[in-house]
Amino acid sequence: MFDYPGPVEWRTQWRITIRWDHADNSPVGAVTLERDCRTPAELRFILGRARSDEHVVAFPYRQVRVLVGDEPQQCRAGHTYRGGSATRPARDWWPCACGGHLVIRCVCGDVMVTPVVGDDCNARAR
Repeated sequence: MFDYPGPVEWRTQWRITIRWDHADNSPVGAVTLERDCRTPAELRFILGRARSDEHVVAFPYRQVRVLVGDEPQQCRAGHTYRGGSATRPARDWWPCACGGHLVIRCVCGDVMVTPVVGDDCNARAR
């Protein structure tokens, strides 16, 4: 089993849901707005704005994991993953504590796992 050394990784983000008392008091014209914050600084800024708005009635947020990066377009032997069923790879998903791993098996036998399985992963093939 080989790991794909590509730039695919899990990143931590935060999803915040802001609720206003009335759509007319919202800058977006809706009672609810859901937004993803990529950094702690961005989350702090949004929380500060929500706390200071007297019309905001709730702003729960939660941590989420987002898979970032591009999937490989070809195997390490150079076979493209585009095309008909003869070149289309078999795809699988391994659940893991990190968020999970995409497994791509080429028709030539090359197997890539992305993101790379780390020491703290508990990925299991199904």
